[in-house]
Amino acid sequence: MSDAKKKVLMICTGGTITMLHKDGDSSKPLVPAAWNDIKNNCPAFESLPFEVDTTDDLEPIDSSDMNPDYWLKIARTVSDNYEKYDGFVVLHGTDTMAYTAAALSFLFENLDKPVIVTGSQLPLAEARSDAAQNLVTALMFAASFDIPVVIPEVCVFCGGKLLRGNRASKVSSVSFSGFDTPNCKPLAEVGVRIKVDAKNLREKQAEGFHINEGFDNFDNNVMFLDIFPGIKPQTLRHVFKTPDLKGVILRTYGAGNAPTDPAVLREIEDAVKNRDIVVVGVTQCTQGMVETGMYDTNEKLSQTGVISGADLTSEAALVKLMFLLGKYHNTQTVKEQMRINLRGEQSCY
Repeated sequence: MSDAKKKVLMICTGGTITMLHKDGDSSKPLVPAAWNDIKNNCPAFESLPFEVDTTDDLEPIDSSDMNPDYWLKIARTVSDNYEKYDGFVVLHGTDTMAYTAAALSFLFENLDKPVIVTGSQLPLAEARSDAAQNLVTALMFAASFDIPVVIPEVCVFCGGKLLRGNRASKVSSVSFSGFDTPNCKPLAEVGVRIKVDAKNLREKQAEGFHINEGFDNFDNNVMFLDIFPGIKPQTLRHVFKTPDLKGVILRTYGAGNAPTDPAVLREIEDAVKNRDIVVVGVTQCTQGMVETGMYDTNEKLSQTGVISGADLTSEAALVKLMFLLGKYHNTQTVKEQMRINLRGEQSCY
């Protein structure tokens, strides 16, 4: 198919990129707007050398209100239109963009087209906004226009970098380069020229794209729990007694370390072995990974039944756990799947 005939679907979910001041009054807060209300602020959109359709079928929201049901709506919109388009762009708020990108990556089986999630730090309507550049470049990646290869992944594009979606984290609320993948090189970098790191791309999947089979819904009976100096065993006990709790992402020190206080370890072991809670250890550090056995402190934690999340980001770890708990109803299977690199989200077990 020639570039001129390529088609992209842009799915608008809201976020800063689409926001306008309430009632047109600059003294009032920003609120999500429909694409038709803001599109005139991006003249380049009308002159793209390929076709772009847009849909406002999903309610525009501030991404702080993003939730698993909305993830499924985005995924179904892609699935329903998959054969009609060469790629997809999801306009999204930056606060929860990494969670959504991870969720979509796990939902999609045999993805062989680009799905690019993008947003901005300033609204498209602002004169000094980063929105137009992010939007136009994301559309070019989705259309594979002037790009040397098709990128068959869910990606985040922001601030001149194309990032694997399930490796991305928001690292700044003030910089236009607001996202990074600390343990994975960018898939592409954009300046005067676009440089794609083809060796870092996942292989194009077999035909037969679909939303993951056997999946009911993301199970959000999960939570983050940070280890900190002086954490009390009774605090852990109360947390692990949370009704219906099924999974915990335990954010540990450094390479997966935690206190060796026997009372603390007993509470964690009780949660895993007696309450059947899946506990996954990730590092609080921006870069690096959990390395079980490197220190006595993380070896003791491993002995309680905590499984290694390797170099999963906190966002990807939480979403992956929600996804697996929603797909499998056996905690042993969930634990086994958490150790497997399903979509390029982790380097190794």
